[in-house]
Amino acid sequence: MVDRLVGLISILLGAGAIWHAQTLHVPFAADPVGPRVFPTVIGAVLILAGGILAARPGKVELEFGTWQRALAVLVASLIYPLLLLPLGFILATALLCFAGSLAFHARPLPAAVSAVATAVVFFVLLDKLLDLPLPRGPLGI
Repeated sequence: MVDRLVGLISILLGAGAIWHAQTLHVPFAADPVGPRVFPTVIGAVLILAGGILAARPGKVELEFGTWQRALAVLVASLIYPLLLLPLGFILATALLCFAGSLAFHARPLPAAVSAVATAVVFFVLLDKLLDLPLPRGPLGI
């Protein structure tokens, strides 16, 4: 039941993100893509993931300790913006992904490899393809 509720909330958040994205206007053509695309894509992903979660067949059981894992991810997510400027996007994002992976009992080495890969892929997508400037950090990458 909890997964279905989270799925419905995700659908509502995604719809709200898409609706709000359509209200964003820039008075000059500074960016060929515009400010609407990113929140629209995020909203669509939220709707898709929420729909899958809400329609998932079978009984959903909560594991003992779920709230501790959620708290660990919450704390890591709250620390993440504070680390962006001093460490840079890639390192801060890798640390966030690593902490999230460990919170859900991933083995440390695969968690580290996937965290770095995820951070690099997101950096390339956002900074290089969408031309969204991201913090470089002390290494300048």
